[in-house]
This record gives sequence, structure tokens and C-alpha cells, in this order.
Amino acid sequence: MPTEKLIVINSRDKISGSNTDFTVQFNDSLSQEVLKIICKEIYIPNQFYNVENDGKRKNNTLVINQNGLGLLTVTIAEGQYNIDSLIAVLKTGIDAVLVDGVTVGITKNTTTNKLTFTFTGAGTPANNNVSFIDTSLIKSLIGFDATIPQANVLNMPYPWNLNELQYVQVHSPELASTHGMDAGANTTINLLESVSLTSAPFGGVAYKQSNDDELHEILYDDQRVLQQVRIKLRDSSGNILSLPPNHHCSIIVKAYF
Repeated sequence: MPTEKLIVINSRDKISGSNTDFTVQFNDSLSQEVLKIICKEIYIPNQFYNVENDGKRKNNTLVINQNGLGLLTVTIAEGQYNIDSLIAVLKTGIDAVLVDGVTVGITKNTTTNKLTFTFTGAGTPANNNVSFIDTSLIKSLIGFDATIPQANVLNMPYPWNLNELQYVQVHSPELASTHGMDAGANTTINLLESVSLTSAPFGGVAYKQSNDDELHEILYDDQRVLQQVRIKLRDSSGNILSLPPNHHCSIIVKAYF
């Protein structure tokens, strides 16, 4: 008769890695005879910035060209921004690189959630014309995807998007090999579960509970060894996320031996 146990996987107990890409070790001899698992609960602290300054999720630069004088880069400090705080740091950063006394005014349309950048100055009128370049890493956040031609008023074509990370994918080669499929990559992935962040604001804890065992069951073709288990937290593009060292994720799995 199969034996069941609840297995607690916590990044605090890792033997290697970070809090979003780690390995834990189990020494119970029964871990060599696992028939199936059910992922019961997941806890993930939402400490993910919407502006990041390194890694594959880096999105903190705005590249502009003022009247064809050359490319200027505005760098935004990483952090979690709302639209008002982002407008404030954008204005400060843009004003710092513009020449000839030109400054920018940034307004938001709360009906369309689109930004408008207006450039004015007392110097050479042509220097009020500014272009936003498509190499800007922050472009998706502020609402454009292609170079915006020079003008003294730049209207963003799309709404701002400060919530690109809507959920976290929990991957594990040992627990969930080929359990998911990614249409973008056209391949199977080691997806254990996805955890929504919609109810967990920045600073909160995202929680996923599986109440229907049949829907969350992962049945193995052969008995599986779970002595070392790797866990990876990814975004929808497959990029490994990052958490501060003092914020840990927890996963509770029911295993059948």
C-alpha cells in the first residue's frame, strides 16, 4: 500500500544556489521510491522590482537623441515604482542629460494610461526636438516599442505597464520533468506550478493552494529518486528571478511512495 508524506522544500534549507535557483537534499530512504506527487502549497515573497538594473530582466535605461546631437542614456535606479514615482525619476534623469537649457514635462492621461513628454527651453528651438530610441530597455514600461521620431512633444503609443511580472513559474527537473509545455519555445518544460502575483502586492507573499488533488497530480512512469531536488523561480520568458537573501520561498509537496 502506498505511503504518503508531506515534503517541505524551503530555500532556507538549500545546500547550494540562491533563493530562486537552489538545491535541497533529502536523506530519507523512501525518497528513492516516489510514485507520484501533488503540489499542495507554495509561498513566494513578492520582492520583485519592476525596474531592474542587471540580468536578463534589466530594464532601467532610456536612450534619447536631442536634435541629432548624439545618443544620451538616462539610467533609472532599480526599485518598485508606481507611475508617479517613475515620472519623477524620469524627469530628473532626462533633465540631467539634456543640453541648451531644455527640460522635460511628463504628464499622464489617467483615462488612457499613456504618458506625454513635452520638451521646452529658452535656447535653440531645434534643440527642443527629442527622439526616444528603440534600444531603450525601459520602453515597455513607459509605453513604446519602436523608435519615436524627433519632436518637442512625444506621445507614447501604448499605456504604461508597471506590472509585467504577473505570475511566477516554479520549475523543478526532479519533481516535474516535462510536466509543462511552452508555446513560445515549442518545447516541454519542468513546470511544477505557477503562482499569481495579482493578489500579492510588492512586499506581500504570493500563495498558491491546490484543493483538487486530481488536477495537481504528477504521476511518474517509474519510481523516482528525490534525494536532491532543484527549484527554479522563473518569469514568463524563462528568466530566473531574484530574491533578497533574507526572503525565502516554501513549497509543500505530498509524495506517494
